[in-house]
Amino acid sequence: MQPQRRKILIIEDNAADREVYKRCLWQASADRFEFAEAESAQTGIDMARSWIPDCLLLDLNLPDMDGFDVLTTLKETSQGIPCATVILTAFGAESTAIKALQAGAMDYLPKEQVTAYSLPHIVRNAMERFRMQQRIEEQAAALEQSGQRYQLLLEAMPQMVWTANAEGRVEYANRRLLDYAGVRVEDTASLKFDQFVHPEDQEQTIHSWQRAMESGAPFESEHRLRQATDGTYRWHLVRAVPMRGAAGQVTNWLGTCTEIENQKQAERAIFEGQKLECIGRLAGGLAHDFNNLLVTILCGACSAMEDLPSAHPAQEMLQWVLQAGERAAEITRQMLAYAGKGNFSVARADFSELVHDAIAQASVPKTIQVEFDRARQLPAVETDCDQLRKVIVDVVRNAVEAIEEGASGTISVRTAAVELGEESARREFGTARIGPGKYLALEVGDTGCGIDEKTQEKIFDPFFTTKFAGRGLGLAAARGFIRSNGGDVQVNSAPGKGTRLRILLPAAQDGRTA
Repeated sequence: MQPQRRKILIIEDNAADREVYKRCLWQASADRFEFAEAESAQTGIDMARSWIPDCLLLDLNLPDMDGFDVLTTLKETSQGIPCATVILTAFGAESTAIKALQAGAMDYLPKEQVTAYSLPHIVRNAMERFRMQQRIEEQAAALEQSGQRYQLLLEAMPQMVWTANAEGRVEYANRRLLDYAGVRVEDTASLKFDQFVHPEDQEQTIHSWQRAMESGAPFESEHRLRQATDGTYRWHLVRAVPMRGAAGQVTNWLGTCTEIENQKQAERAIFEGQKLECIGRLAGGLAHDFNNLLVTILCGACSAMEDLPSAHPAQEMLQWVLQAGERAAEITRQMLAYAGKGNFSVARADFSELVHDAIAQASVPKTIQVEFDRARQLPAVETDCDQLRKVIVDVVRNAVEAIEEGASGTISVRTAAVELGEESARREFGTARIGPGKYLALEVGDTGCGIDEKTQEKIFDPFFTTKFAGRGLGLAAARGFIRSNGGDVQVNSAPGKGTRLRILLPAAQDGRTA
């Protein structure tokens, strides 16, 4: 195998010294050398940039500048020092050697120590060290670039991303997570998930996380996280996988938080729809069967009253039977309305006028002020006006009962026309609830005690009540009737902040007023 050819640039103003260096290197059997020479520093600098040698033999004392300035000039270029450099000088001192290495030279050799053995050995070592240094710098640059790509990827991900050490202490969180939690970058180490996990989810989440850390198994949990900007809680799927060292021990955790609020809402809507559909079928079947029995009971009672003398003692009892039967018939009609199977008498009406009549029937105490914001020139509504009037009366009465008995308060009633697009309809009412189009809106708000989140989930259940006595279909029947007309009902409430109920009904298709 032919020896590898090496390019050597000698920057030396003394011709005799240059000749010595070349003769010493020519005698080296392991390599073949190709030489270039420069008598001045500037000429040498230009040749180093254009010729790109493998090694530079640099005299420390040159006529136009010293060797340290040569290295400084080469480093200031975009390419830096292009090759291994060996400083040669007639005045050897330890401080000079240290300064040479700090300036970027690979080695230092006093001229009196130059021999056919020492110079080739130092040149080969200098070139090898230079190559190793280049590889280290390239790997460091590649590692830094890889880290930047990794950082950019984590910041670009739609999920919230975090890493933690083996003990579970957060070490990194991407911008999306920091903004969501309301934490500054410099406070990342103080970030703890239990600080913004919903109180009802904390015990289960902490237990699952501790179990994962103890076993080293992947962690997965669904819980609600508080958003710093508005304080609301939204459902997230939180996952974390362990990263392991060479011995298999857990060294870090890499985790993500993916928002699943819309998925949870859709699941709740589907579950609620299925539940109400099943209850509706049951209620409808029971109502029809019960109605048939009531017809027999009421007809029998009427026939008995006609056959018995008016002074007969049983007349009073039969009258009670008729009254109870009428009340039972009313409950049957409510059950059918809840099931969406009632017999409705549809007519066109002025929506605001109908609401006004219902408020008058609601018997609001004098201590409670009713504020009615009545919209003019609304499209007509086509529905069973008596049933809708009863729904409104029940809603207003619920608002009255929400205000402490004898206390002063306000009930605000507002009618309006709204138009929903496909996106807003889906966002506000969920899938298969209500479609885009023009609607008439009734909003009833009160300054009462308000309803907590758990109670809000039950207020549309049949026979659910917050009263001390009595059970009924109440809002369940009201929503059943509204939905059978193509509308829906929303409730917005919080303890101590009152309740606002919103009813939407489709406007008459021709858009004309009543």
